[in-house]
Amino acid sequence: MVFTPTASVSTRDAGSGAAHDLLAVLPSIAPFGVALGMSATSLHIGSAATVLGAGLIYAGSAQLTVMTMLSSGAGLVAVIAAGILVNSRLLLYGAALEPQFKQQGLWFRLLAAHFIIDATYIGAISRPELENPTAFRRYWLRMGFGLLVMWTAAVWLGVLLGPALPHLPHLGLVGYALFAAMVVPRLTNRPAVVAAAAAGATALSTWPLVPSLAVPLGAVAGVAAGTLLQRRAS
Repeated sequence: MVFTPTASVSTRDAGSGAAHDLLAVLPSIAPFGVALGMSATSLHIGSAATVLGAGLIYAGSAQLTVMTMLSSGAGLVAVIAAGILVNSRLLLYGAALEPQFKQQGLWFRLLAAHFIIDATYIGAISRPELENPTAFRRYWLRMGFGLLVMWTAAVWLGVLLGPALPHLPHLGLVGYALFAAMVVPRLTNRPAVVAAAAAGATALSTWPLVPSLAVPLGAVAGVAAGTLLQRRAS
């Protein structure tokens, strides 16, 4: 009988778990990335900036927000503020993952923080075997780099396909359609519905007056409304 250390088992499980989770999110990541790349071409965002942004921003919703606002003539400060606001939820993810990260070396904490997104966070917290530091490191790096490659490739494919399509003015609406596709599945409780309604109402009422601030002000109103209702419910 051969004894296998628990750490080795956990590490092996982490590697296979990352591969499994990558395949699970591929059907949703790939179409989103392709659509975002096509949307960038319709909004006249540079191809190099779009593909490079896919890896550097590494967050589809934030990149979509930035592209949409830039195409509408928003100022740089408003664009940056909106991107930060959209990604503010990642601070909560980071706080929840702090126990796993503090067991890692400095190089890992500096590099791996870039991979904190919805898919990696959900995958990590749903796997008890990742309590082992080595297993967590293997899972996180494989999942993070794997998603980065898939996401960047999908955006690049969308950028290539965009110019090949005939001129379709309504392609400029792809960005807004993607926003709707991201929001609707999350409307599963009352705070989420109220937050979406507040964000939409604020953005629509602000757009005719100050178009460049419609998106960030809508986001602020949505976050505030959802948070307030959540606190009252608790």
